[in-house]
Amino acid sequence: MTPDPLAPYIGDRPPTLDELDQELRKTAAEHPALCALSEIGRSREGRPMTMLTVQGGPKHVLVLGAPHPNEPIGLTVITTLARYLTEHPQAREEVSWHLVGCADPDGVAANQDWWASTWPPTLEDYHRGLYRPQARCQPEWTFPTPTFSATLPETRALMRVIDTVRPALTVSLHGSDCGGVWAMASRAEPALSQIMGDLAARYGLRIEQTPPDCIGLASFGAGAYILAPPAATETDTSHGEGGDREWEPAGSSSAHYTARHRGLGVFPEVPMWASTSIRLSPQDAVGVLDDARHILGDLIAEHAAASKPEEGVFLAAATEVRSIIPLMIRQIQETPEAGRDQDLVLLVPARAAGMLLQHADQLLAAAPDHGRLQALRAKTEAVLIAWCHRAEKAIRPRPMPLSRTAGYQTAMVLALAEQLSVAPSATT
Repeated sequence: MTPDPLAPYIGDRPPTLDELDQELRKTAAEHPALCALSEIGRSREGRPMTMLTVQGGPKHVLVLGAPHPNEPIGLTVITTLARYLTEHPQAREEVSWHLVGCADPDGVAANQDWWASTWPPTLEDYHRGLYRPQARCQPEWTFPTPTFSATLPETRALMRVIDTVRPALTVSLHGSDCGGVWAMASRAEPALSQIMGDLAARYGLRIEQTPPDCIGLASFGAGAYILAPPAATETDTSHGEGGDREWEPAGSSSAHYTARHRGLGVFPEVPMWASTSIRLSPQDAVGVLDDARHILGDLIAEHAAASKPEEGVFLAAATEVRSIIPLMIRQIQETPEAGRDQDLVLLVPARAAGMLLQHADQLLAAAPDHGRLQALRAKTEAVLIAWCHRAEKAIRPRPMPLSRTAGYQTAMVLALAEQLSVAPSATT
C-alpha cells in the first residue's frame, strides 16, 4: 500500500485554540517569503481570528476551520494544509491559499476541553462537553440575505475576506458525529461526487446515502447535494421557552456568499466515529423523537424556572436543539423512506440533554448547596446517560484516527483545488 503523503502532518487529536495559533505562527515564521499571517477580525468575546495566506498561483482557495465549534476535525485539516502546502510547491502552482484557522473561536473555546486530552472522546463524554450555538450565534449561518442582516463580527470578518480574495473555491470544514461522508455545495459540481467516492475508498470510509441534513435537497451524485437557497421570507429567530416552534435557519452561509462572486462553496462532512448502520422504521423514529420532545420540554421548563435570563447560553442552545425535533418529525412523515434508519434520531435529543446538564453545572457553580438545583441536575444527567447508552447500543461508535478522517478531508480540499486548474476562473 502506498504511504499517504499527508500522514506525517496529521496529529493524534485536534489542536486547541492556543495550539492552532502556535502552529500557524510557526509555519509563517519558517516560510516568511511564502506565507503571511494576518488578523482578519475579532470574535464577540475579543478572540483574534487569524488567516494564513500561502502565496501561489492566480486562483484563490479559502478554507475555513471549525465553522461549527463542535466539529473540530477541520482544525487538524488547517494545520495539515499549512504544513503540506509550504513543502509541496506543486500544490501552489495554480492556487494561492487562504487558511482561516477558526471561524468561531468563542464556540471552540467552549468545546475544546472534550478533545484536549483524548481523541475521539466517548459518545457520553462528547455530549457532556459539547456546545452547539443557536443558529443566530453561528458565524457560518449568519451571512446576510434580503431578509436577514444580523451578521456577527466573525461573519463580517469572513465576508471581508471573501469580498477581497474573491475565491474560486471556499471549503468550510464541517463534520458529523458518525456515519459516512457526504458534501453539500452551492452548485452542482460534477467532479465532487467522483472525488468523494475515490477518497472515501482510499481512507476506508463509506458514502452516506441519505444524510438527514440533505432530506429534500437535490443530489448531483452519490453523497453530493446542492445547498438549499437562503430563506426568501423573514424567519423567526426568537429564543423560545420549550414550546413546539419548529427550527428555522438564520441567514445564509459562506458557500452562498462565495457564490455571489461566482465561486464554488463546498461543505465536506466527515464523521468522528465509525458506526454501525441502525435499523429504525419511520414510525419508530417518530415515536422516539416525540418522547424526547416531551421529556426535553419538561426539563427545559424546569431549567428556565431556576434561571435568570443572563444565565441561559446553554439553555437557549438546548431549547433550539429541541426545536429541531418537530422539523425532523415532519421530514420523516413527509418522506418516510428517506427518514428511516437515521442515527440523528437518537443523537439530537442527547445534544440537548448534554447542554442542559452544562447549564445545571453553571447554576450550581454559583449555588453549590442548592438542593433543588442538585435534584434537577441529577434528573438531567439520568436522561443524558440513558439516551447515550441507547445510542451506543444501536450505533456502536468506534474510534477512527485523524489520519483517516482529517486525511480524507485534507485530500478532498487538495483534489477540489486541483480541479480549478482545468476549470474556468471564477473571477474572469
